[in-house]
Amino acid sequence: MMNFIIIPIVLFLVCISLGVVTKYMAHFQERKNNFVVGFVMLFASFYLISTPFMLLNLKFSYMIYVVKGFYIAIMVLGFILSYRMIRNNCRGIVKKCKVFCADRYHFTLFIVFMVFIAYQIGYVVYFQHTDIDDSYYLAQANTYTVTDYICKVEPASGLEYLLPSKQYFLVSFEIIYAVLNKIFGVNIAYLAHTIWPVLAITIHYVVIYMIAQKINNSKKWEFCLLYSVINLFGGYTTYTSGAFLLNRIWQGKAVFVAIFIPIMVLEFLEIYENFSFKEIIYTYMILLAGISTTTVAIYLFPILYFCMWFGRGMAEKNIRSLIKLCLPVIGIIPWVVIKLKLIFTAEKSGVSVQQAVTDGAGGLSYSGQLFTRFLNGHSIIFIGYIVALIIILIWSEKRVKSITVYPSLGLFVTFANPLLIKYIAGWITGVDVYWRIFWLFNSSLVFVVAAIILIDKCINIKEVVLGTTVSIIFIVSCGTSVFENGGWENRINKFKLDTSSIQIVDSIHADSKKDSKVLLLPEDMSYGIREYCGDICLIVNRYSDGVFKENNMAERYSELQMEIYNPLYVAKQWDSELLDKQINNFNIDYIVIYTSTIQNNQVPDNFSIVYQNNEYTLYRCN
Repeated sequence: MMNFIIIPIVLFLVCISLGVVTKYMAHFQERKNNFVVGFVMLFASFYLISTPFMLLNLKFSYMIYVVKGFYIAIMVLGFILSYRMIRNNCRGIVKKCKVFCADRYHFTLFIVFMVFIAYQIGYVVYFQHTDIDDSYYLAQANTYTVTDYICKVEPASGLEYLLPSKQYFLVSFEIIYAVLNKIFGVNIAYLAHTIWPVLAITIHYVVIYMIAQKINNSKKWEFCLLYSVINLFGGYTTYTSGAFLLNRIWQGKAVFVAIFIPIMVLEFLEIYENFSFKEIIYTYMILLAGISTTTVAIYLFPILYFCMWFGRGMAEKNIRSLIKLCLPVIGIIPWVVIKLKLIFTAEKSGVSVQQAVTDGAGGLSYSGQLFTRFLNGHSIIFIGYIVALIIILIWSEKRVKSITVYPSLGLFVTFANPLLIKYIAGWITGVDVYWRIFWLFNSSLVFVVAAIILIDKCINIKEVVLGTTVSIIFIVSCGTSVFENGGWENRINKFKLDTSSIQIVDSIHADSKKDSKVLLLPEDMSYGIREYCGDICLIVNRYSDGVFKENNMAERYSELQMEIYNPLYVAKQWDSELLDKQINNFNIDYIVIYTSTIQNNQVPDNFSIVYQNNEYTLYRCN
């Protein structure tokens, strides 16, 4: 419980300190939010610190000392500067609060908005949503803490003789979990599923509030309220920004979609008002922070930047500023080049990773990707999106068009062009994840901006209340609750993992003190094992087939499947002597067998029961 309180507070203070120090050094005006700036600098600075450890194969434990020293120094400096700022502006802050509280209408909207945020955070923290991708991402963090190296061992298995895929190199988000685990001693599954969402959802809405201020300050609370509702009712597909925010915000790709895409939008609104060289540096840090979260950001964030750049050019037509805006993208080219080199030179089943992920691009259907996969058959959403763009185009100012209409146009003409899909999928995105291009249309923002434009045309408060209410009803009626359609259920334990995973791991830890233990169990029981800990290796897991092929060990894995896995878990009939021989052959320390199958088969004599229930039995293979 203490970690649930302490870690968000520490992260919040680190972000605020980084924001205060950055704004002080860059002489940014008060228009920038300390928390947002600090969050960007946290990810960017952490990426810069961790990159040498990833590329040079340096010990993870050494990085802990660097991280502690750097951020403690930042916090001390931030506290000093914050104390001076608060002392000098204390009266002004109190006065603003009194004036705001006296405005009953906007204060009521603020309270309602806070209730929506509290509900979303509370639901995500208390209830449980299982995402199978965690079996890889959280396993990464656990692997770093156990091996003491980053990107050295394949994380889903933990087996030393299997190398990790180079697709996941140069991503530092999961390293943050590993660092927090070492500093606070908190379980990574608990950290990701329960603690991290508090900070992440909060920063998302702070960014949305800042965007609302820039777009229409007089209607900022209506804007924020509508955005929170559209997030909550974006469950008609699992690919909306709202679904990523509330269903899986502990994953790097969700942080990218729900936080860093809005941050980039916010930055282009801010540089529209005041563009300087310092803003170029800060924009570069945003790009750096964004690409640190997930592999796909290495191309999605530059594409988004291009679209925003195009939008700025369409609105302002200032060649000099457009040339300056090219500089941040140039700055991240080294990371892009290194990443592409790693991917294009990696091997997977005898072919390059690039070839493996881009095969079949020629047969890709644009409508299938957009309407069937991304929108889950809800074509009305796309029609509504077009209508919203038309509303913005007709009635908004150039500044708003520059971050909504024009970027969407630029994206549709280039990277999301149905005529170019086979080239974009074949050379940039890959086939399986091409649909992620549609994230960049930023539909939630477009819908809310269009609604605010219409609400702003209301003459008095009564009409504004009516317009806001109608907008909320429209969103609710057209959407689906993320919590009702997102696979949520009552929390089983604080780690939000299946009970069998925890029981198996705890039983093995109580039975053996070995640094590393190899476990064999059915694949559908494997997902939570390495989310919970990093010292138990899984010879069979969700990714085993591809990983063994990637490591040129396909025949070895085929033998494992034929001789052990299929007899135990598919046919449920096995030869005791052959099983014992193959268990030794693959150096398996522990094995899980369905309890119901034991009575019809003979278990090797040297197997010792470690734990048993009606569903499964855990054996030690002596």
